[in-house]
Amino acid sequence: MHWQFTPYVFPVIASAAVAAALALNAWHRRPSPGATSFSLLMLAVAEWSLAYALELVSADLPTALFWDNIAWLGAAFAPTLWLVFVLQYTSRARWLTRRNIAILLVEPLVILILVWTNQFHGLLEDNIRLDTSGSFAALVMTYGVWYWINIAYSYLLLFVGAVLICMLIQTLVRSSHLYLGQAGALLIAVVAPWVGNALTIFGLNPFPKLDLTPFAFTVTGVAMASSLFLFRLLDIIPVAREAVIESMRDAVIVLDEQNRIVDLNPAAQRLAVCTASKAVGQPFSQVFAAWPELVERYRDVTEADAEVVLGEGEALRYFDLHISPLYRRTGDFAVSGHLIVLNDITEHKQAERSLRESEERFRNIFAEAPIGMAVVGLDGTVLQVNKTFREMLGYGKQELAGRILSDITHPVDIGKDGLLAAQMFKGAITSYKVEKRYLRKNRETLWADLTATMIRDHDGHAIYGLMMLENVVERKRAKLLEEERHHVAYELHDGLAQVVASTHQHLQAFASHYRPHSPQARQELDQALELAQRSVREARRLIAGLRPTALDDFGLATALRLQVEAWRTEGWTITFGETLGSERLPPTIETTLFGVAQEALTNARKHASTTRARLALERHESTIRLEIQDWGCGFEPLAVLHEASLGEHIGLREMQERVELVGGQLMISSRPGDGTLVIAEVPLLASDEGDTFHEQ
Repeated sequence: MHWQFTPYVFPVIASAAVAAALALNAWHRRPSPGATSFSLLMLAVAEWSLAYALELVSADLPTALFWDNIAWLGAAFAPTLWLVFVLQYTSRARWLTRRNIAILLVEPLVILILVWTNQFHGLLEDNIRLDTSGSFAALVMTYGVWYWINIAYSYLLLFVGAVLICMLIQTLVRSSHLYLGQAGALLIAVVAPWVGNALTIFGLNPFPKLDLTPFAFTVTGVAMASSLFLFRLLDIIPVAREAVIESMRDAVIVLDEQNRIVDLNPAAQRLAVCTASKAVGQPFSQVFAAWPELVERYRDVTEADAEVVLGEGEALRYFDLHISPLYRRTGDFAVSGHLIVLNDITEHKQAERSLRESEERFRNIFAEAPIGMAVVGLDGTVLQVNKTFREMLGYGKQELAGRILSDITHPVDIGKDGLLAAQMFKGAITSYKVEKRYLRKNRETLWADLTATMIRDHDGHAIYGLMMLENVVERKRAKLLEEERHHVAYELHDGLAQVVASTHQHLQAFASHYRPHSPQARQELDQALELAQRSVREARRLIAGLRPTALDDFGLATALRLQVEAWRTEGWTITFGETLGSERLPPTIETTLFGVAQEALTNARKHASTTRARLALERHESTIRLEIQDWGCGFEPLAVLHEASLGEHIGLREMQERVELVGGQLMISSRPGDGTLVIAEVPLLASDEGDTFHEQ
């Protein structure tokens, strides 16, 4: 390779450097529309200029021809990239389908193939030689037919892009100077190399040995740089007014002085069920004949802002209507037509109606709910209560409004849920549940489960609280009764039962040491021993009926196992299996399930005419399942439960109610002659004895 020096290379290198810098800058802004195509365009320009600079400093024909062929890479693709960028910049990117892009790339690819095979056909360049007559050696050649085809194709793409830029400038005449600066700089950038190329190929070049096109890219680079940095190209993309109107969801209709349609956007076309080509030029009343209310009501109206209802039945639609006059540009304020804008607010109206219906349903639920409900202000003031709430506390219709919650809360429980309420107010929890005491109007105590929820607005700010009270007095009474039974059982066990058992032991000791000689005395002593022993058995039976001590000491499984052993001593064939493990259950569950087992076995002994039974106690994840089965005569469960409601077979009804009280369910399966299966399932979590509960 041989190299030469010429000062003409400097402006070309400067042009390449500016283009490369612009390409890099645009590449960093790829999310902006057109940034990628602009970066590739500048990269093609930089490659074209750099290759031409190397061609200028090449002093032998092979080297100069090589760099000339390399320059074709940028020259072939630059016009196509220019058009792609302009289409994206002018909001016409929808034209850039895969098929259209493939068509645009055909000609550049064909040119590159012809460039690198030109020595075999000369269709692009011919008679290539190195002219050394001047101050530097330069390539000279004659152009083939495909060269002129490429020139025509490139000029066509440049022309289309320039026309689109000019159209954009026309639409932005009254817009910000920023947009005009962008478009003007782009137009200068494309015209400069166009002019330089035309001067070169048509023999008007004042420097015959130079291709002015790469030199003109210096002007292109300066114009592009000003557009990019001064007018913020790629940061602010102008959107044509037509594109805005076309994309509007509102129906926009333009009428002339005779109320004929001049223009309408796609939303208006859908409303009229008519295309623009058929609607333009037709009377408004004819095109919108499907909406007679709109046509008749606003036939002669010049200006209006109103809400209109169109259609009927399920097809009812609501619109915000805006009619404004259009004035001539002559300045005499003469009306040249009207602009009609219809904003479809049907969904908004339907949402409002749904909201009203939802609020009405809530008011009805609030008023008729079987639990007490109250709306409370953030300061603890009672704003509204329902009928059940008033009846629970014994107040009249308006007596609670404006009262403070602490006024109706038991003094001991006033601060019981303070921490939970503070967490709910901050949003740490959405609701909480706690057992509290309230004071009725007559100062009696009401035990209730309080469930509190914070109601917030759309921004998440708390606006008021909703509290729900469930009367649990009966549950508390049942709990107190169970505690009383527990207490009585222990009193019997530790008191009367111990005394009777001790008496029986002393009588036995007396009988063994001092045996009476008289038959009557011996008979009296034997009767005393028998009565003492019977008293011990009766005391144990009473204790077991109230609450077996084994249930408290060892748990449900052991208590049932001892019960089964006792029944076996009475001649029963009874099996027992359990999978609880060593963990104790909550006391309420143990008491409830033991009572169910005891009642079911007692019913079997009284009514089933059998001595064969089976007990099974199992844990399934968070559920405890108890099964009691016998192979007796069986019965009709529905009929027996109906009798229980009339006062008979109270045991079955009590079993069902006690299981439901701890959140479980009782199932009885039986038929005459097929025995009976009683199943009790109780959830562990629902029966937790804790007095508070909150949800995240």
